Amino acid sequence: MSPKPLLPSALLALSLAGACLPAHAAWPDRPVTLVVGFTAGGSADILARTISDPLSRRLGVPVIVDNVAGAGGSIAAQKVVRARPDGYTIFLGSSSEVILSRYFNNAIAYDGAKDLRAVTLVGVMPMVLVAGPRTQATSVDTMLAQAKAQPGKENFASSGMGTALHIAGELINQQAHVSIQHVPYKGAVPMLTDLIGGSVDYGFFMVPSIQGYLKDGKVKPLGTTSKTSCAVLAGVPALSSSKALAGYDFGIWTGIFTPKAVPDDVAGKLNREINAVLREPQVAEKLDQACIEHVGGTQADFERLIRADVQKVRQVATPEIGAVR
Repeated sequence: MSPKPLLPSALLALSLAGACLPAHAAWPDRPVTLVVGFTAGGSADILARTISDPLSRRLGVPVIVDNVAGAGGSIAAQKVVRARPDGYTIFLGSSSEVILSRYFNNAIAYDGAKDLRAVTLVGVMPMVLVAGPRTQATSVDTMLAQAKAQPGKENFASSGMGTALHIAGELINQQAHVSIQHVPYKGAVPMLTDLIGGSVDYGFFMVPSIQGYLKDGKVKPLGTTSKTSCAVLAGVPALSSSKALAGYDFGIWTGIFTPKAVPDDVAGKLNREINAVLREPQVAEKLDQACIEHVGGTQADFERLIRADVQKVRQVATPEIGAVR
């Protein structure tokens, strides 16, 4: 028996039901743009491209990396804050441009913790505290003992005011009740030159910029800012292993964000697919080589991490260290 034709009223009902489906029900059906706040070839860009290719395969559409460099990544973050919240513009952001920048730059109009939607934590990379060859300290405890014996006479270098490297040092001052003076630089190369030459006592570095010097024994590693470790940091203790710095944990995290009003189902799909990407062996191997602990996890986990870091930064970001708000 052939099926009965639909009555006009039934056809109308089906049409209206289709019209009521959300516009994002088929997301994604066109390319997704992954915004990065730094130039091509840098560590953030390399991480974005490590993720984008397998994410493209899983989503079934191209994921195009868009390098929007300038102002320490804040221009890129602002672009995503203002983007249409449809899931087609996403952001690879770190704690620096999402949280730190606004405390040290009045020109930044957004609040990353409130104006961006945290989707997935990609990974955490520790910073490394090292001493120059002319510095007597051989451990974080001897460093702190010297700092207490000679308040204000020792110093540490960072890559600039308001950077994660700067905050890492100020957190030590705050937690251990010492006064090691901050010396800001514009990059790792001049920092290393002065550290090895004895112009500064200590320095905080990202793993890729210091690993060759660690291997050659040109600097002395005192500790990592988080418990995350890797082959190049084998044997280097976490700063939290010192009784004076118990609970100290301040790695640089990187994650995926969207505009705040992106629908729940789109954010949820992004979270699931990126977590699956992080479990792929080739991706995991590349992240391990860069000393990035590929964490993943739920959106709620990532939001809790951000809230905890906001509290840490608020405690230390005072006018005395250059904060503007």
